[in-house]
Amino acid sequence: MPLSHEIFMKDGGFLTPLKTVNPEAYINDAARKQGEIMATATTFRFDGSDLMPGKIGAGAFWTGMVDFVGGKSAADTGAAIQKAWDEIK
Repeated sequence: MPLSHEIFMKDGGFLTPLKTVNPEAYINDAARKQGEIMATATTFRFDGSDLMPGKIGAGAFWTGMVDFVGGKSAADTGAAIQKAWDEIK
């Protein structure tokens, strides 16, 4: 089972909590450290979007955060998310 994880680890963009993988299979040191953090974590938490209705958490909120990180203003991002929320009430 570790082999399938290690194939994806070498390509990057993949982290695994599987403790039996070879951490040297990660694409770089940053990914290796992130994988170490995940594999040794003692707590797992959801973020607020996990509790939102799908059209918001996986839709408007997700898109809004991507847009915000890409340079859209906080006011415009918030307004778009609020508009989507108002439409599903």
